[in-house]
This record gives sequence, C-alpha cells and structure tokens, in this order.
Amino acid sequence: MKRKIVICLSIIIVLGVIAWVLMSTKVGEKIKTDLYEKFEIPKEVVSLQEQDHIKITYTYRWQEESFDIDVTDINLIKQIQDNISNKQLNNYTSQIGLAILGQYKVNLGNNVSFEFDGYDNEGFVMMYDNTKHFLTKINPEILKEIAKIVDVELTKNVEQYKTDKITIRKIGKNNNIEIKEKTAIEYIINQCKNIYIKKISYMPEIARLDYEIDFNNNIKFLINDENELGWLLKDNIYSEAYGLSVFNTILENSFDNIEQKRQMFTTDKIYIISPNKQIELTDKESIEKITTNLIYSKIFRPDWLENYNIKEEYDTGIKIKINDNEFLIPGNRNIGNRYVIDKNNKISLCFTLQNMEEYINELLEIRQ
Repeated sequence: MKRKIVICLSIIIVLGVIAWVLMSTKVGEKIKTDLYEKFEIPKEVVSLQEQDHIKITYTYRWQEESFDIDVTDINLIKQIQDNISNKQLNNYTSQIGLAILGQYKVNLGNNVSFEFDGYDNEGFVMMYDNTKHFLTKINPEILKEIAKIVDVELTKNVEQYKTDKITIRKIGKNNNIEIKEKTAIEYIINQCKNIYIKKISYMPEIARLDYEIDFNNNIKFLINDENELGWLLKDNIYSEAYGLSVFNTILENSFDNIEQKRQMFTTDKIYIISPNKQIELTDKESIEKITTNLIYSKIFRPDWLENYNIKEEYDTGIKIKINDNEFLIPGNRNIGNRYVIDKNNKISLCFTLQNMEEYINELLEIRQ
C-alpha cells in the first residue's frame, strides 16, 4: 500500500514538474509553440521544379521602381529547394496580421515565388503558388543571403558618392557642418542605398529647400525636410531623388550642439568597463567608430531624469569612459534607455547615430 502511495506521489510530482516547465519556462513556451504549430496551424505544400537560376527583384522602398538580379548560385538554389519544395509549410495567414510589402521578391519559376521586406530570426515570407498565397516561415539564413546579393548591387549604385568630406548646409541659416569622420561618411553613403534616382528632361522649379548635402565631388542632394522627393544635382544636371527622409537623423543631430559634442567625445584614449572587465582603447579606428556615433547622437534631458535612480543600471552595465564623460549601456537588456553622464554627473538620454553595442561587446570578448 505504501509503495502505491509513493508511486502515486512520484507521478503527481513528475506531472507537477512537467506542468511547471510548460507554464513557466522558455523551454515550456517553445514546447507549447512547437505543438501548436504542428497540430493547429494549417499546412500548405508547394512543389518546385529543379532550376539552374532564379530571379530576385528588389523594389525601392519609396518608389515602384525596381531592378532584377539573375542568380545562378547552385548552393543557394538548392537550399531554397530543400526548405520549400514538398514541405509541410505552416500557413499563418489567419493567425498573424503581418503586412509584407514585397521589397524583395524571389521568383522560383512556374508561378511560384515569395516576398519579404527584410530578414530577421523569424523568417516570415509571403508565399505565392499560382493562384494562392499565404504567410509562412522559411530558414532566415536564406533571406539573409538574398539580402546580401541585393546589397552588392546597391553598393555599386552608391560608388558615385564616395568622398573624404561631406558638407551639410542648413539653407537660410548660414550654418554649415563639415563631416570628415570616416564612420559618419560611411553612414551617410550607406543611407544612399535606399534612395531612388530618376533622370528628368526638364529644369525643375524648386520652391523650398531646407538642407543641402554636398559630397564635394560635384554631387549634391537638395532636401525639403517635409517631402520624400528632393533633387540630386550632379555635374550641374538635376535628377529627382526619392526617399530623402533617410537623412533625417544625421541632419537633425548634426545641428544639435555639434561642437559641444565634439569637445566631449574627441579623444585618443577610451576605457570600456563591464562588471567583470576593463579594457583600454588607443587605436584610432576603434576609437573613431565609437566617438563618431556619439558626436552625431541626440542627447537630451527630460524632466523625469532629475530624480531618477540610475545606480542599478550603472552598477550592472557597460560604461564607455571618454575624457570626463561616460556613455552607459544598462546591464538589464529590457531597459531601452542609453545614457550620457557628463563630468558634472549630469545624466542625459542618448540616442546614438547607429547601434554600436555589438561592436563594443566584440571588443570586450576579443581582449580577454
């Protein structure tokens, strides 16, 4: 009798542990998700014929204009075949309201294709199979490879902008900013990948301009900050330029106390301090990658920071010490705020020009 009771109690405990795992842990969440997707999500089967080439169509985000790339990479084509052809693909159309505009389209032949707007760890695509279409997921590495192929072509398109100096003028304010930092120039040129240039056969009437971006190589962008459409002036010939809002961040931050930020963050030595390590940086390239993103950052101090306790975020975070200032990345990844602490211990929020935390973590790992 006692043995039966012990067995029953053991079973109850085991079931309780299983229930706890399913209800309270990430492992349990994954098990529940996998079971739901396996048994509850509708399935679709797409058949592909073997191909020796596929076509990628890239559409500029701000225009209907596009270009095609013929791809003959056997490994990529096989990877796509293995992930899609005759597989039980989940149909998430009725479960997830995800809009896909189709910036990237991959034509697999015989009226089969898929579209996506960018790659991430989920791998969501809109699959088209003759007359039907449905939202599904495929290996995100495939999307990453496709985006790389397109990026090679986009990089060719921005070769014309290469320069050692960019001058930004605020029209009507007699205010110029010269940008010579390599990281900032690379950032601006990279944004040019998202701009569509359309040749015109007329002389435009330009009613209002707010900014001029001069690449100092006979190329300029003329920008109205309320309009996606602006102008490219190259060798005294005008073209329409679409998608110029990609410059909004650099334009705003370049005229936001830029000289003060240059004084704060111009240095030949940086200390990066994590809870278990401290490293010193003295090589110019590494320093410039960090300081440039801070020089062209947005720094401001909302009222709620006046009495804000930053101790826990500071003690568990990563500090980048530059001159008498610090840039703080909180240890808790759920906290989205990033801070600048100046030499007077005044705390401000900081939005850097571009994310540099992966680079900082790489530096900490490399210098064991």
